[in-house]
Amino acid sequence: MNNPYEVLEVSQNATKKEIIKGKMLAMKKRKFSLQDIQMAEKQLLNPSKRLIADFMYPSRIKAKRPKAVKINVTLKNINIEDIPVDVFDSIK
Repeated sequence: MNNPYEVLEVSQNATKKEIIKGKMLAMKKRKFSLQDIQMAEKQLLNPSKRLIADFMYPSRIKAKRPKAVKINVTLKNINIEDIPVDVFDSIK
């Protein structure tokens, strides 16, 4: 199965008009078979099948790898008796 976005040469946020126009241009170029072009058009015009195509053929990775962050924490000696008894009541 070919990527329907590559077959019709449209982006993932293409409208219905752009998909139909892409079908016509793909038929002119004859880069893919007529059956592949028709299947790609049907897949992109059906919302549930288009969602599957978006999942199977992502256009780009949207999330970037998080950068490492350095945190400097200094702890002082804490006496347990100095902590109030009701300090954890707000968690309940």
